[in-house]
Formats: sequence, C-alpha cells, structure tokens
Amino acid sequence: MSAARKSYLKSTALSIVLLAASLIAAALAFLSVPNPAGPLLGALAAGAATLSAVLVAACLVVLARYHGSLRGRRDLFLALNASRDPDAIEHAPVRRRTRWRRWMARRTLGHDLIVGDLVEVRPWAEVRSTLDAQGCLDGLPFMPEMLAMCGRRARVFRGMHRLFDYRKSRRMRHMQGSVLLVGTACDGASHGGCEAACHTIWKADWLRRVEPDEAFATMPASSGEPVAADNTAVLEHGTRPPLYACQLTRLNTASQPLPKWSLVDIWRPLIAGNVAPAAFVTGWLTHFFNELQHHRGGIGFPAFEPFRDTGHASPAIPLAPGDQVIVRSPGEIRATLDDRLIHRGLGFEPDMLKHCGHRHCVQSEIRMLIDIVSGEMRTMKTPAYLLRGVHFSGERQLFNAQYEPLFWRALWLRRSQPGPVTDHVD
Repeated sequence: MSAARKSYLKSTALSIVLLAASLIAAALAFLSVPNPAGPLLGALAAGAATLSAVLVAACLVVLARYHGSLRGRRDLFLALNASRDPDAIEHAPVRRRTRWRRWMARRTLGHDLIVGDLVEVRPWAEVRSTLDAQGCLDGLPFMPEMLAMCGRRARVFRGMHRLFDYRKSRRMRHMQGSVLLVGTACDGASHGGCEAACHTIWKADWLRRVEPDEAFATMPASSGEPVAADNTAVLEHGTRPPLYACQLTRLNTASQPLPKWSLVDIWRPLIAGNVAPAAFVTGWLTHFFNELQHHRGGIGFPAFEPFRDTGHASPAIPLAPGDQVIVRSPGEIRATLDDRLIHRGLGFEPDMLKHCGHRHCVQSEIRMLIDIVSGEMRTMKTPAYLLRGVHFSGERQLFNAQYEPLFWRALWLRRSQPGPVTDHVD
C-alpha cells in the first residue's frame, strides 16, 4: 500500500471517529445535562459533528479521486467541470439569463457577462476610445494580436476575476470587469514571436453582449479594409525589444489585492459560471482535506507515487505538433525533478498530476517566451511542449480563472501508438 493511500485512509478513519464522538456527545448533552448547560454543550457538539461530517465527505471524495486516477479515469474535478470546457461552451445553445443573475454578476464581477454568453468584440474605433496613451484600460493593455477579433463574435469562456500574480506580489488578486473568450489565445506575432500561447483577456467595455434572439442573425459583412496604421500606433507600446510588455506582464498593474478571506470571492466562480456546482463542491472538499492533511502532517492530494527504477528509463525524444503522447506516471516524473519540483528551470505544477497516464496530442513546441518579471525574450535551452486542450484547471488556487496552458518537458511524455486521440483515456 502506498504512503499516500495509507495517509488518506488514516485521515478518513480519524474523521469518522470524530463524527461518531461528536454525535454521541451531542446526544448525551441534550439528554443528560440540565439546562442551561445542556443545550449549549449540545449545540457545540452538533457543530463539531457538522465539521466532522464535512471532513468525512472530503476524505471520501479524495479517496474516490485517488482510486479513479489509479484506474486511468479522468480526474473527478475535470469530469464534473466538463461543461466548462471550450468545446462544450462553443457548441452549447445561447441561454437567456435571469435579471437576478445579471445583477449579481454586476455587483461581484464588475460586468454582467456569464460563461456561455455570446459577445461581439466592438469595432476598433470604439475600443480605441477606451484606451489611455499606452493602449491600456484600467492598466490592462489591448494588444495588437487582439485587433483581428474586432467586429467578430465569440463565447465567454471564463470570468477573469481571480488570478495569480507571478510577477510582483506572487499572491492571488482580483481583476474587475474582465473575461476570457473561447479560442482567443495570443500568437505572439507583435511580441517578438513569444510562443507561450496565453489566453487574451477582454474588458467588458470592449464587448457587446449578443442576445439569444440575435445569435443566428447574419452579421454585417466586413469591409475587408485593414485598420489604418496611425490608428493603431497606441498599441505599439511594449512590442519592441529588448523589453516587452503584454497582458501577462501587466497583471499586477491591472488587478487589486484580494483579502485572505472574502465571502464574495468564494462565490464569484459560481456567479460567473466558471465552475459547475458539483465541481465547485468537489474542489472545496478537496481543499478542506488538504488543510486537514497539512495540520496533521499527512500527505496532500494529489501526490507523487514512489518511483520504482527498473534501470530501463526511456530517454527524452524530440516531439512535433500532432504527435500522440501519454503523460508518464507521477513516479516517473518525480524522478526527473529536484526538491523544488523543477527540471532544468521548468517547474512541474501539481495540477499537472491530473493528466498522468492520459493520452493527448502535442499542440506546439515552446522555445521562446517573454520573461514575465524582466520583460526580456528568453530562449529555452531545453524545449517545452503544449498539449492540446490541457490547461491549468485553477482548482488548487480555489478556482483561479487564468486557464493558462501547461508546459511539459519531453522527458515527462512518451509516444503513444497511432490511433484516435481524446483529451483523456477512460
């Protein structure tokens, strides 16, 4: 039995014992202790029983996720949140939202756009009127790579309200009035050919919501005329070497610090529609479990399994877009990492463990990307790879909305046999 499974079972047993003890204490307090102490002690014991019941549920959810991963099933959180995948949103019917939902979104997100809404990017002239001298709105730049979307329609993919500031504070922050759109990743064409493929962030002021009765209306034909160069000069800030500035490098400027605890922030993912209710509950229960493990010195979820070295480790081989690969086991990957979970300067994000054992298609090779701290263009000595449809789920950071692509070393992947490719293997 693995150390992780032993730790999970021990926490489950402990939580069940605490639940039973709390229920017995509550019953004895209500039945045997006279007023006024009896009801008070009973209420305290009932509260402890409620907390214990939540921990039991958290342990059972984590055990289900753990055993599912051993059987090669898709991670439970990803499966429950499948309706928020880009393809699912793109092909879902445009829904009409209630006034209450729109009002809640305006009060908590700074806009009334919900995941799945159809929007139209405003014409460049209207977008330009919202920008300052550096081509920014509220500190967020409108990048030249986004110009091609002006006048086009797309579906809202995420409410971009919660993000991690990698550049300065390295803490969670809130961005007001912004969303991600399906299929709008930056190609880096105006930023030195950066290959990071980040999702572009869109201010609600740059978008117009398309109502369901407009969804099938024919859009006006484009004139086909390019935007005049003098009208787009404001977008050139940060597009010249040696130092680049893009939306990723400006996240700190375009966002505000989040308090450590905020009831509003807890509910924003549901209000925005970023997370399905069942996935939301699963994510929070897993978070509670990991808090329990942290305080008692147990193993968190997900965890690396021990690596059994057979002496026949496969070397890394160059990959190309379109290649089919299988993500290696957690043990094999852990053997390539140092104590900080880094391999040749590239960190392995624990969220990537969700994809171990599953088959994917290589989307692209990454060699050049902008350093988000210095703004300099960096060339990776050892290339990384993007896998089609594989992004940071955000669960580990309580539903971070950035949905960034995950970078993989070839050493963490092995070629798969030819055949149809899906996002996961059941």
